[in-house]
Amino acid sequence: MTRLNPHKRIAGLLVPVFALRHAKDFGVGDTLAMKEAIQFCAQQGFALLQFLPIHETVGDHSPYNAISSRALSPAFVALTEQDVPGLSAEMIRTAAPESWLEKLRESTVRHNSVFPLKIHILLAAHHVFRAGEASDEELAEYSQFQRDNASWLPAYSLFRVLIREYEGNPNWTEWRPEHQSLSGANAWLARHPDRARIDHAREGFEFIQWVAWRQWRAVKAYAEENGVFLMGEMSFGVGRCSVDVWAQPELFDLEWNVGSAPIGTQDANKDSERWGQNWGLPAYRWENHRSSNFEWLRGRIASEKQFFHACRVDHLRGYFRAYMFPWPGGAKHAEFAKYTEEEVKQRTGGRVPRYVPGPDGDAAGAKMNELQGREIISVIQREAGDMHLVAEILGEPADYMKRTLEALSLANLTFPHFDRRADRSLPPIESLRKLSLVAFANHDQAPLAAQYLGMITRAKKDPEGNAAVDLKNLLELVGWTEAAPDTLNEALLEALMRTLFRTPCHLAVVMSSDLLGIAQRFNLPGSYGADTWCERLELPLSEYVRHPVYAKRVHAVARLIAECGRATNSPETKRDVILLTETALAGDR
Repeated sequence: MTRLNPHKRIAGLLVPVFALRHAKDFGVGDTLAMKEAIQFCAQQGFALLQFLPIHETVGDHSPYNAISSRALSPAFVALTEQDVPGLSAEMIRTAAPESWLEKLRESTVRHNSVFPLKIHILLAAHHVFRAGEASDEELAEYSQFQRDNASWLPAYSLFRVLIREYEGNPNWTEWRPEHQSLSGANAWLARHPDRARIDHAREGFEFIQWVAWRQWRAVKAYAEENGVFLMGEMSFGVGRCSVDVWAQPELFDLEWNVGSAPIGTQDANKDSERWGQNWGLPAYRWENHRSSNFEWLRGRIASEKQFFHACRVDHLRGYFRAYMFPWPGGAKHAEFAKYTEEEVKQRTGGRVPRYVPGPDGDAAGAKMNELQGREIISVIQREAGDMHLVAEILGEPADYMKRTLEALSLANLTFPHFDRRADRSLPPIESLRKLSLVAFANHDQAPLAAQYLGMITRAKKDPEGNAAVDLKNLLELVGWTEAAPDTLNEALLEALMRTLFRTPCHLAVVMSSDLLGIAQRFNLPGSYGADTWCERLELPLSEYVRHPVYAKRVHAVARLIAECGRATNSPETKRDVILLTETALAGDR
């Protein structure tokens, strides 16, 4: 397998799959849009395309609250006759008239329309596929896929059919008692008088997973043909209403919900200010994972490795120690955000958010955290093999976390304008860790245009305040000597991009919003509901190259990538796609 060379500096583009567009999409980005994005990256000099988790969601459309750690999202499947066995143009016209598709493409992702539509069409294709339209080669490949994924696919398909039986409700704790566990559901199925119908429906969902697997494998092959690395992401947890928790409840602690303590460097909604972000994800029972030699975790990593050359490891802090809440996320967390500690204790039997194994401020707790984190992260790293890992750690990591990153030669994320010293000054870019991914923003943060506008607005209101100091330091960091503009203009945007690409960090990634210099934001941490995770680019990426406003910005970034030696076609970067020995990888921290 080709592997990222951490000794070479390259540039990357970050854009969520759902945000991408192409002329014939169904109101959400898909694997065909991914191929067009790969082509765009290759043409503009980006050697890496980064995106968010691609696993299936139901109800809550956050990619970090999937119903399966392994199942791929049907929403991202491209619906073309060439890409979906059994599918015909007539089936698409009948289920999705062009007039409706035009409405779906108009603005943001309409989850509650797009997702059911795609599943309906894919299940119809499965019916034709099984009715004798499939080739012998396709049938053999499908059967092999089922055998290769027997460790999770049968449980997933049964769980998915039960969601359908309960009219789209994935909360298995609200199902009938015989359906609230895998063993109970299997016993129910064994005596069901209409088992043939249920088995056919199960196979339909397994067919969808096969189609998604084929398409994402093709995306990876296309990326390799074009010299572009794919960087996906493994979310820290899975949803409480997931097949993983339903089928293997012994691996999770349903009494506690994982989140993060308040982080000063990250903006979030008001509900997160007092107690932090409550993601509503079940905590892990690591002692039970350990007794199975981390089989479930290793399976997750092996699955991601099929589709990615690199992987962002979400919330690395959580593998050292988890911040847990004794109340659920979502609306319940919004309620608890109003309570004092004493009021919280009255409602929880004395329990408050806590760190497990322990707080970093306690020496014994910190030691336990370090031992646990090193053990779990080492498992992840060994299973990842040639897949390059980048750890997400927001805020200042504890010393033992820094030691672990160095000891394991693990790359990390860094934001040069957030890594402030005690006096709010910024370290010079030359001091940034080489083995890291540097960016000014990602999907959880406001893009540069919004960051800058907020900063200068606050600075004008209080010329002696922190915002004014931060603005001055940011402009000095990028070598800006003129008066601060009222908004992020093209000259300042170019100065920021130049600074980013000049850092010693081996990965310098630009979010699509910052490439275009717009304020489009993909997520506000702590938010929830139907209007989240739905922002889309206004145009397909290829059209921005010719746009009267944005073309200049795109071309400027491409030029800077080349000038700073990060371009895919530069002699230096062409050697990035090489096979590295473990010795070579460990040589540069």
